[in-house]
Amino acid sequence: MRRTLGVVVSLLVVAIALAGFAVPASAAIGDRVRSMTIAYDVSADGVLHVSETIEYHFGDSGRHGIFRDLVIREPYADDRSKDQRYDVSNIQVSSPNAPAGFSTSTTRTNKARNQVLRIKVGSSDKTVTGQDATYKISYDVRGALRHFPNHSELYWDATGNSWEAPLDHVAVTVTVPHGVTKVACNEGRSGSTASCNEKAIVGGKATFTQETDVVRGEELTIVAGIKAGAVSNDTPIVADPPGFLARYGVSGPAAVVSVALTLLAIAAGKLVVRRRRDLRYDGLPPGTVPPAGLATRTVPDRLTEKAIPVTFAPPEISAAEGGLLVDGKVDTTEVAATLVDLAVRGAVRIEGENDVRTAVLVDARLATAPHEKALLRGLFPKQQPGGQVRLVRPAVGDTRPQDAAESMGDALWKQVAERNWYARLPHRSTVVESSGYGWVPLGCGLFLAALAGLISLIVYVIKFDAPPWLGPAVVVALPVLAVLNAVVDLILQRRAGRRNALGRAVTDQVVGFRQYLSTAEADQLRFEDGEDIFSKYLPWAIVLGLADRWQQVCKQLVDSGRLTAAPTWYAGTSSYYDSGWTAGSISTTVSSTFAEPPSPSTGGGSSSGFSSSSSSSSSSGGGGGGGGGGSW
Repeated sequence: MRRTLGVVVSLLVVAIALAGFAVPASAAIGDRVRSMTIAYDVSADGVLHVSETIEYHFGDSGRHGIFRDLVIREPYADDRSKDQRYDVSNIQVSSPNAPAGFSTSTTRTNKARNQVLRIKVGSSDKTVTGQDATYKISYDVRGALRHFPNHSELYWDATGNSWEAPLDHVAVTVTVPHGVTKVACNEGRSGSTASCNEKAIVGGKATFTQETDVVRGEELTIVAGIKAGAVSNDTPIVADPPGFLARYGVSGPAAVVSVALTLLAIAAGKLVVRRRRDLRYDGLPPGTVPPAGLATRTVPDRLTEKAIPVTFAPPEISAAEGGLLVDGKVDTTEVAATLVDLAVRGAVRIEGENDVRTAVLVDARLATAPHEKALLRGLFPKQQPGGQVRLVRPAVGDTRPQDAAESMGDALWKQVAERNWYARLPHRSTVVESSGYGWVPLGCGLFLAALAGLISLIVYVIKFDAPPWLGPAVVVALPVLAVLNAVVDLILQRRAGRRNALGRAVTDQVVGFRQYLSTAEADQLRFEDGEDIFSKYLPWAIVLGLADRWQQVCKQLVDSGRLTAAPTWYAGTSSYYDSGWTAGSISTTVSSTFAEPPSPSTGGGSSSGFSSSSSSSSSSGGGGGGGGGGSW
């Protein structure tokens, strides 16, 4: 279950990402704008006051409202290296027969050089009553006018060409100081020179009418002349194209603050973790301990494993203790190493027959360490020579192997604490727990989710330009992620514990011996004649993850006649090296043996539903089959 956590997180994040890229709902089939009346009033200070009355017919029921898109930025027609802005403000919406609440959002394309302001009218909690509604939208625009030596003018795409519903009737009026001097209008697709149905100047006011449908891709564009000097601020608002940060809606100061906070969080996290490193004896070589009674200063450990010298023998501790020192945990690897260590010393014997291994108790008195005694007591409660435990997955309800492993783990943690190797002990987990808390699956899941989201975002940006929320989201996310990373680093570091200088010295000896086992070749091994070096160091090879390599190296010595092919601790129908039970598989066998037993079944079986005393003794759950279900 825990291993699926990362996958679940990945799917959720990808689903959220895809939901963010969803295309907004479009107009329903049958939607029409029965009438669109627009009044433009140009003030003396050059501000365009706009009032639009839209009579909208919805193609079906259940719609929430309408939206109105306004271009607020586009490349400047007279100089394509510049942009022209239209500053929209003072938006107001009302309706006599429909929800009139509204929200605004901006869509940016073409590296933010093209921007559209969307006024979304209606309520997600309410629907329009009936299929017809009237909306009045008013707003102000600065930068709408154009200046010429002998006049000013309003040259304006009144309807725009992106209506998803056809416009049945459009009427536009323009009022300017001192009256409109000249008018023109066109209808059709971009570049069309076709005139609108009617245009006129009545009492100094310009009027424009289009009676035939204005469909998607077409628009009504009007021109109204203004006397020279009648209005001020009649020049376009021209600006440079948005810079890199501005394209993503981020200001320079915000970016600087975000980067500074991110670097500060990373540095703080690393500093905290560094201060919690292992301690080391100052001035002493790795792996050495000062003489008793000599006070030696300790410093934070900053050495890498490459700086630790190779040692040709392990420290005078058990392999299980060495494994705990190196990785800060006790699991079935330590149990396997302890069982093999006891076998090598003669406390137990491993017998193999038909691919099944059995641990046979020989002499429990040879177990000297507390964790060794705990393991044998758990496996062989009677402590009588000849007792047997098959190294297979336990039967239903048989918790003896699991309990034995737990007892051994408790004793091992206790004796390590008593040896005073840690300033802070590692986080302790159960022996048979193979995946721990699941940091690795969770981390992989988050990484895959981030990768999927990044790929989706890149594709989206390439195809549609960056969404407006991207920049602010990144500005906020960078320091937040840096802080979370520092927190995770701190949590993982605390879970790993902190060795004091003595524990660090012993760990250096284990690491140095690991380098020896991982690099030594058969002709470099040092051992006396008749010494079974393979068995002697096999427990260490198991806890250090080098069992298979160690067996391969020693097999060369067996083949050359320098090492016995029959270790005394193993008995079987074939020699150990020919048994197929490799050193690397020992941990796997032991993991299965000490795993949690299967749960008892609640159904099925071969018992009768009748008893000798009753003809109706059947019970719920007592029959064959079974399962479950439910609604959703």
